[in-house]
Amino acid sequence: MKDLYSILEKCTSEEEVKHEFSNYFKFTLDTRDDIDLYTESILFEFKYDVNMSNVYTRSKVLAQALYYIRRLKYGNDGRIPSNYICGVDKNEAFIIKTSELKEYYYSSKKADKYDWDLKPSSPDRKLVNDLSQDNNIKNLFVYKFADVESLDNFKEKIHEYRAYKQISLFDDKKEITEYNFYPIYLLWEKLFGEYVENGRKSSEYFITDIEQGRTSILGDSQVLFRMNSGENITKYLPIANYNHFWDTYSKVQEYKLITSIRQKMDRMTEIEYRRFTGEFFTPLSFAEKAIDYIYRVIGRKCWSTGKYRLWDMAAGTGNLEYNLPAEAMKYCYISTILDDDVEYCKKIYPDATVFQYDFLNDDVNFIKHPELQKMGVNYKMPKNLVDDLKDPNITWILFFNPPWVTSNNNERKKDNINKDNVSMTEIQKIMTEKNLGETSRELVSQFLYRISIEFSGKKTYLALFSKIKYINSTNDNALRNKVFQYKYEKGFIFSSRNFNGCKQAFPAGFIIWNLSEKKSIEKQKIVVDVYDDSVDKIGTKEIKVEPLSGFLSKWIKRERTTKVMPPLSSAIVVADKNKDKRDRIAEGFLASFMCNGNDYAHQNYTCILSAPYVSAGALSITPNNFEQAMIVSVVRRLPKATWLNDRDQMFQPNTDVLADLEFISDCVVWALFSSYNDTVSLKDIKYSGNTYRIPNSFFPFLLQEIKTWNFDNEVIKADVYAKHEDRFVALWLNNHKLTDEGQAVLNCARSVYKIFFQHINDVPWPKYKIRNWDVGWWQIRMALNEAGIGYELLNELKENHKQLGEKILRKIYQYGFIQPDMAEI
Repeated sequence: MKDLYSILEKCTSEEEVKHEFSNYFKFTLDTRDDIDLYTESILFEFKYDVNMSNVYTRSKVLAQALYYIRRLKYGNDGRIPSNYICGVDKNEAFIIKTSELKEYYYSSKKADKYDWDLKPSSPDRKLVNDLSQDNNIKNLFVYKFADVESLDNFKEKIHEYRAYKQISLFDDKKEITEYNFYPIYLLWEKLFGEYVENGRKSSEYFITDIEQGRTSILGDSQVLFRMNSGENITKYLPIANYNHFWDTYSKVQEYKLITSIRQKMDRMTEIEYRRFTGEFFTPLSFAEKAIDYIYRVIGRKCWSTGKYRLWDMAAGTGNLEYNLPAEAMKYCYISTILDDDVEYCKKIYPDATVFQYDFLNDDVNFIKHPELQKMGVNYKMPKNLVDDLKDPNITWILFFNPPWVTSNNNERKKDNINKDNVSMTEIQKIMTEKNLGETSRELVSQFLYRISIEFSGKKTYLALFSKIKYINSTNDNALRNKVFQYKYEKGFIFSSRNFNGCKQAFPAGFIIWNLSEKKSIEKQKIVVDVYDDSVDKIGTKEIKVEPLSGFLSKWIKRERTTKVMPPLSSAIVVADKNKDKRDRIAEGFLASFMCNGNDYAHQNYTCILSAPYVSAGALSITPNNFEQAMIVSVVRRLPKATWLNDRDQMFQPNTDVLADLEFISDCVVWALFSSYNDTVSLKDIKYSGNTYRIPNSFFPFLLQEIKTWNFDNEVIKADVYAKHEDRFVALWLNNHKLTDEGQAVLNCARSVYKIFFQHINDVPWPKYKIRNWDVGWWQIRMALNEAGIGYELLNELKENHKQLGEKILRKIYQYGFIQPDMAEI
């Protein structure tokens, strides 16, 4: 058999080290929750080649392992914390007893100062630093695999510790709580479920077994269960496994906790039988994290005061409330539109007030006519809710996830509610009367509008799952200016892909607002935590909010359009049948700039064409705004769109960038040879009874130069020699000094243009309407790609274009056009 060192030294990655090590010692790989290798005795953290002898490196490995240990101790994982931690790379290893690190991860003032939300692979730097100063870590023995004696000692320790069956983790058994009971139940059911089956659910025996004093061991193999029904039932169980189980976990002594676990067990049973579908089913892991954030704002002992009420007015199947403690239920109002959801929620939340209610339509008359209360008109909402709303001593937590859709003006049908076709609501009518504009069509905005009225003057925390567009989008500006002006408390964002059925990737937000404190959103710095799909914190992000006047879309002055020109629906397709013509151009027209919207969600709505584009948001590029248009086009297109920046707005520069001639020339060159430059040259275009020639003002080379090139098409050659007027962009490039990076792109482009003119007859020129000398970049790249000509030159151009973009991107951030996606921690 090969020695461990000779096996590991050939490894080329961390994964290889892990698998070869596990195979050598015959460990069964348990890698749940991203732990490299878990056993009850030893938790292994593997690296490739990190120099374990360095104390800081060792501390970082240990810090990562302690994140897993803490999750095993306090999280929802049913497994117990391992008694030892072992760090291993291809050359070295160390082992330490977990109890020696108790002060760093065990809940205490010291341990609680660390950020345990972070991804374990990027642990809190304070924790790493503190570990590196610990004498136990400084003096920790590191086994060297190249040394035969050291390796033998290490192997002996592994065999010794893996055989050790811990009674408990340093006299501290894992507690069973209403948050972690379910995976523990699954383990219990796996061990003992088949022994207790007799028509009763195994969960009934589990609930009985975990309560202190409700079970007793009789003889060598029997366990007496004193059931909640009053029956005494004896079962034959494998006593060795049974004793080990209860050496690991603590019995529950509090009756309230047993009641809570029993209620949650009933809920979980219902959840298993009910299939959740729909775009807005909030993932339970993020719902649980949201509750944790609420407690960070208002404190964990809020329910014991009796002065807090929670209302989820868009509850659906009530999954947001699943992780609330049992003591909170009597203070919860859970409402939803559909009757079957109401019946379901009543079943799983019997102690809460559950009722059918349409928050955007029911009782809205009381908003329009407050005097109805004095006239004795009854609310549809329950009387206890009405009474609580009148109590000034109650603090409200509005915890909900409304539909993320936009309403239309169809007649509302309550018996046919469709998330994709939601209709006019009573709240929307009021918002329209108040001149709130487009935001009134968003259901989230409608919820926020009614809440702002219903809870005015009340102590209220709004804890909202939604898109973040109500904070920073242009359409919601009226809502922010006239209605939604509250203090930001805390929040996080994560990818919308975590919602079942959501195909688009954008930031889904959970934000907590203090409605008791009026404050303009524009005057606040809103920094949220960023979580990945595993609910690990990976950084923070500022949601920048600026007035519309500071948006990039307002930077270019739109020139008055007076002249007619055939409009295009794409690079070479004339939109002559559209009712909405949009066929006007400004004096001095060079091209049409499609630039709809002001955020990354509209990044693909950025394009340059040689004639007016049939779409809202397009403007005429003229010599007066040419440089600004090129800069804006690059800012909109160059940064890579991600789910994190999808709703980020783009802003006007924080300095006079038009004085940075190098930046301008780089942007012009990058835009000219980008994939969104769809400029073309067309002739004999019939439109409205006239014939037009559409020139390509973005042709980049002077006639004097191209007349020296080779042409295999005599018609195009004759056209070139007959012309004497250069195009605008060729003259601009000739009159401006380019940077080395910009010149490299232009030189590559020159080679591409030359090979194109040499092979015009070999490309599908009729398909792309190539009939003029000032052929467009869209026509050239499309024709060459289809003909398979100039492949290497196009790739060279692409690489130089990429390098130029990397240079420009640094200045885009520097000049404040966009915000960084995320600040890493």
